[in-house]
Amino acid sequence: MEVEDLIKRYLGQGRAMQIATMRDDQPWVCTVYYIEDENQNLYWLSLPDRRHSREIAKHNKIAVAIPIKVEQPVIGLQAEGVAAIVADVAVISKIMERYTERHKVGNDFYNNFLTGKNQHVLYRFIPTNFGLFDEVTFNDGVRREWITS
Repeated sequence: MEVEDLIKRYLGQGRAMQIATMRDDQPWVCTVYYIEDENQNLYWLSLPDRRHSREIAKHNKIAVAIPIKVEQPVIGLQAEGVAAIVADVAVISKIMERYTERHKVGNDFYNNFLTGKNQHVLYRFIPTNFGLFDEVTFNDGVRREWITS
């Protein structure tokens, strides 16, 4: 199976990811629930005053890690790219429908967004490349890459 196809399949199996941001040469990592779209962009909800959100507002290049299978043999994804707040109502509607279906949270986000009552915002991560460490499919211990842009 092609690395690109494996990554696409694994993105749909994951639930949480770690986001790495940077401030003053100091890295920070947090964990969020995510959902992917058909272009392998990743979305999550967060409050704008959280440390990672404030850091994204100042420097939008981030990295993410997604554990798929944590017991041996392991499977994990890593990616780097850029993140930003999503303001497009059509995108928010589409993503939040899938987000609430997968995670069973955020049911009121879309309606609250329309009425201006949201405290959370929706973020989108656009990956420039993915790394795949997959001991199930590839038993050679070599990390595979997929450059998306």
